[in-house]
Amino acid sequence: MQSSITGPWFKMVVRAGRDVVMFFGAYLLANYARFSILWRIDDYAPAITAGAVSLVSIIYILGLYSVESHRRSSFWTHAILLVFAFALALVVITLVGYLHFDLRIGRGFMAIGCLFSLPLLLVNHWLLYHKHRIAPDRVAFVAETEAEMQEYLRMRQFCPPGVHLVGRICIERDDDSENEYLGRLRNTRKLIRQHRLDRIVFLEQRLNDEKVLHELRMLRYLGIHCSSVISLCEKHLHYVPLHLVTMHWLVNSELSSRNLYFSKLKRLFDVITSLLLLVVLTPFLLLGMCIVRLFSPEGPVFFRQERVGRFGRRFQIYKLRSMRTDAEKGGAVWSSVSKDPRVFPGGAFMRKYRIDEIPQLLNVLRGEMSFVGPRPERPEFVSKLARILPYYQERHMIQPGLTGWAQVCYPYGSSIEDAKCKLEYDLYYLKHAGVLFDILILLDTVRVVLGGGLKNTRKCRYTAAVPAELESGNTQRLVAAAEPRMTQAA
Repeated sequence: MQSSITGPWFKMVVRAGRDVVMFFGAYLLANYARFSILWRIDDYAPAITAGAVSLVSIIYILGLYSVESHRRSSFWTHAILLVFAFALALVVITLVGYLHFDLRIGRGFMAIGCLFSLPLLLVNHWLLYHKHRIAPDRVAFVAETEAEMQEYLRMRQFCPPGVHLVGRICIERDDDSENEYLGRLRNTRKLIRQHRLDRIVFLEQRLNDEKVLHELRMLRYLGIHCSSVISLCEKHLHYVPLHLVTMHWLVNSELSSRNLYFSKLKRLFDVITSLLLLVVLTPFLLLGMCIVRLFSPEGPVFFRQERVGRFGRRFQIYKLRSMRTDAEKGGAVWSSVSKDPRVFPGGAFMRKYRIDEIPQLLNVLRGEMSFVGPRPERPEFVSKLARILPYYQERHMIQPGLTGWAQVCYPYGSSIEDAKCKLEYDLYYLKHAGVLFDILILLDTVRVVLGGGLKNTRKCRYTAAVPAELESGNTQRLVAAAEPRMTQAA
């Protein structure tokens, strides 16, 4: 398994940690400016701690730490959202301060703290926003065979944010016919100094070449970063391109057991949280039931579908009905989150804000689902996609979830290509699943739900597209097989 310090949460923790240090440091300076004593902040510590935690949580929910994947059109938009998060943190500080008279923070102290902390936060986020241009990861690609050259050209066309592809390195032969040829692998140490390289990348198949493996190991022991292309994509894209996945990668992604997390901690969290949410979300559930009865009184309020769970076990999933009872009168079509003619008025609203999925908390309580995990699919859908997409069954190694990495990173899909893209996120989650990562996904879910879902904007992805004949030849059969039949719930 990948080292914990390279997990997806580590970058976010570092970025949030800088903000917390700056926030606390600014109030220490404010304390000195106000009272001429560096440490006389004991009474204010609870309120400032609550404000710091609120600040970084809101910043994460707004997507300001994930600037590579949630890049705003300009830094001004990013800055406005940061100021909004800062203002909410100040509200939290004030509220906590008023819980007890001794904890109240004076207006002068608060003003000085804001004067110091907000500029520091803005400067830090300016550097974060522009980091991919200021200090990109300069890499060289070991490419000589046809497959390696194809991957090298793909990386040159769809280079991940924060990565600057300097050129390629050959193994045996020289190739001076192109400007981006740097030299041979045996001269890598010289090339690193000459081109200021940060990393050497290669296809995993090169690890079977003893000569190349020896050179790469020497570089690693000299302190030079060497990694496969798929590891580079994990670090910068937070998904794994399916065409790069190998059985070797899958096996090595689970070198240490996470049984304690999956069988104990995750289940405990699921039970406690689902019970709390059933109480908190009861008004929204009742609202959804009223919407169904108001706009489609002729059918049942709830419906259930058969889905595939962990290790291929099947179970019934519960939802609020959002489609008309004659939804399949004209034949089965692929379901979508919006502009679906089968959805009755009000049903689209429930789908947009995930109200129709509240009954699935019962599936979580019963142990059929978890809060975080790959989205469960129809059995017919699974069997056909598994024949088209390699490693599709791997997503059934863990419990399916109400939300997941694919759901918060990729919008609703209606094609085999979309299913493949979501699988790339699911495989990434399988490798990196853990307590902190699940917490980040839940915070991401808050942003997605409050924003009414992810927008259907398709960005250029570092991935090999599904062959056109598979996409066009199988889509209709997949749709007909996968479209859910509504069954009246008991």
